[in-house]
Amino acid sequence: MRKFLLAICAASLLLTGCAEEKKPAPEKILTEAVDVDLTKLSATMVYSAVFDIVENPAEYRGKTIKFRGKYFVAHDPAKDEYHHSCVIWDETACCMQGMEFELADGAYPKNESEITLIGKFDTYTIQKIDNPILRKARLAD
Repeated sequence: MRKFLLAICAASLLLTGCAEEKKPAPEKILTEAVDVDLTKLSATMVYSAVFDIVENPAEYRGKTIKFRGKYFVAHDPAKDEYHHSCVIWDETACCMQGMEFELADGAYPKNESEITLIGKFDTYTIQKIDNPILRKARLAD
């Protein structure tokens, strides 16, 4: 009986000690809500939806958009700037539509790779033309 009581006391001390010990916080899980998810649509529907987003930017500004396409990077030597884009083709691959993006972590993939992006839709203006861009974007699975 005495051994049993000692075992209970030892177990309670261990449990009390563990409760006070600070455990590392679990990794933050990204659960941001996606307002417009284009990954579940056919190629033609995605192309049409991106076309609508580009043509009607005010309706989408600030919304979180998710889509899949091919990554392309272009360098502007005059300004020494890089422009990162994700391009989507329609079903017949005769037409394409794209959108620039800025990755929040700056770790861009290999050029011409297939990617899925999630980011906040915005525009920036060059010579009175609104250009679509996903800001604070991240690569998704």
